[in-house]
Formats: sequence, C-alpha cells, structure tokens
Amino acid sequence: MDTQWTDNLKFFSLFMEINKAYAAKCYGQMTRLGIHPGQIPFLMLLSERGEMSQKEVAGELHVKPPTVNVMVQRMEKAGLVSRRQDQKDQRVTRICLTEKGMRIKEKVVFHVKENDQYVLRGFSEAEECLLRRFLQQIVDNINSIPEHPEGESEEKGNLTSD
Repeated sequence: MDTQWTDNLKFFSLFMEINKAYAAKCYGQMTRLGIHPGQIPFLMLLSERGEMSQKEVAGELHVKPPTVNVMVQRMEKAGLVSRRQDQKDQRVTRICLTEKGMRIKEKVVFHVKENDQYVLRGFSEAEECLLRRFLQQIVDNINSIPEHPEGESEEKGNLTSD
C-alpha cells in the first residue's frame, strides 16, 4: 500500500475516532438532560427564531417534514415544545419552546461551551483560529464532493472502474 493512501486512512481513522468520542460524550450529557443530541439544532433554532412552522423548521435544518413531525411529537411529550394554530392561517401549526425547553437549551449551551474548553485545552488562540478555519475548510470540501449515480461511467467522473 502506498504511503499517501496509508496517510489518508490514518486521517480518516483519526477523524472517525474524534467524531465517535465526542458524540459519545455529548450523547451522555444530553441524555442526562432528557434530550437527544439530534434535538440540539432544533432547540437552538427555536430559541433564536421564536415560533416556527414545521415546514420552516424542516427547511432551516435541511431535514424532511416527517422527521420534524416525529421530533416535535417527542419534544412535546417531554414538555420541551408546544404547538398552536397560526393566528392568520389555521392550516399552519406553530411550534415554540416551553419554559422547560428554554431551561434545557440554556443547559445545552453551558455544556457545549464547557466541552469546547476541554476540546481546545492546550491550544493557543492562533491555533484555535487555524483549527476552526481548517475544520470549516474540510466541511466545505466535503460539501463539494459530487454525488455520482450508480453505474455512471468514468467519462462522466465516476471514480470507480468498470
């Protein structure tokens, strides 16, 4: 195996190890708060925007409306969100955080900030800035990876050989 490929595998493995370890820590913290980590973006969005329709939430979070519906049902059952009919359009249901949802959101923010301090411990301000820039560049690069339909030929850009 050539060195470049081995180095790429090491990077991939390290990236996966970081992701798995961080996700496990966050999962434990969020479970103790009574939420699923996947609900964090929803909590943050509602705390910033106030009331939103499920369609608006789905658009902002880039998820399908049925996914939002399930999330709303679970969060409503846990007392984190409430629903009400839109004043102007009775066909639209508005979702907002409850008092309990706002308290949980504040605890989530505390944990996220505290976790950042742990994760970035030992980094200088300049190194932190560079790391954030590098990670954002990686996210941008990942988002630019083209999706190729199965069976697409090499001439059309498929990286697999026939």
